[in-house]
Amino acid sequence: MDPENKPRVDKLPHQRLRNVATALLELHPLHSSPLAPLPPSASPIRIVCVSDTHNTQPDLPEGDILIHAGDLTEYGSFDEIQTQLTWLSSQPHRYKLMVAGNHELLLDEAFLRMHPERLYGEIKRMEDLEWGSVHYLCESSVTLDLEVPQNGSRDPSQHETRRLTVFGSPWTPQHGTAAFQYRRGRTEDRWAHRIPSNADIVITHGPPRYHLDGRNSHHQGCPSLGRELIRVRPRLVVFGHIHISYGREDVVLDGIQRTYEAILNDWSRWEALVWMAMRVLGARIARCLRCRKGMGKEKCTTFVNASAVGGSKHELRNRPIVVDFY
Repeated sequence: MDPENKPRVDKLPHQRLRNVATALLELHPLHSSPLAPLPPSASPIRIVCVSDTHNTQPDLPEGDILIHAGDLTEYGSFDEIQTQLTWLSSQPHRYKLMVAGNHELLLDEAFLRMHPERLYGEIKRMEDLEWGSVHYLCESSVTLDLEVPQNGSRDPSQHETRRLTVFGSPWTPQHGTAAFQYRRGRTEDRWAHRIPSNADIVITHGPPRYHLDGRNSHHQGCPSLGRELIRVRPRLVVFGHIHISYGREDVVLDGIQRTYEAILNDWSRWEALVWMAMRVLGARIARCLRCRKGMGKEKCTTFVNASAVGGSKHELRNRPIVVDFY
């Protein structure tokens, strides 16, 4: 074939850099085996995660904490939200926490002032909702105290109090005209220092970039949220919004992961890749030394996309995801 007639292949900017960074991350010993061994006396706090139910009411497993990460409804009317709140409040879990999603129009008063035509059903205010035992988080935190048995003992004197700090926010990058959305773009500091540094659990409606946020190269998560989560390093992050990415992912949010995501977001270039390679080598050497000393594996952050529905008609397809929190 005449070289001048060869088909032209356009490569994405910095794609080679991203490919090398991905290959390096695969060599990181914590990338494939991040979970820590459990202490023999540990009793778990069972957390049930669900999101994007869109007026459906799936069966929920038993647990200590129930988390709903938004989009309880389809049109966000008063009656829809109240019906879903009544369902959540009737569940037996000790704590029931939720954030709104982009479908909960009634809960975003600023949005309705700009788009009053989007208010469906009988005109009622958010203040008229009966929340029951549901704790609503909107750019806010709550501290939970739970009594956890030691060694499975039923004797209350053998219980210990575990305290967890949970932060929740409904905000997602803009997609269409909906509630709790901010403009897309290179808003690297959109989430900067919004999440408390002591947060054990973070609930957002949308995912962080590159974590259960799409398929192939179509990532729809927020890069600014991803950067903030690496700063805070919570134990659990629960979200939904991107229905096709239902699942669980365990990641160590260390300096290597931070550099990797910075490269993917085009915040860093080749000099960061050299630093990343040195850190990966150091981590592999350290892992070998630790294995010789019998030390365990490092803990991680668990990401959960708990979207319950799928398909264009929002059919109930996925089960709630249960996380045992030690």
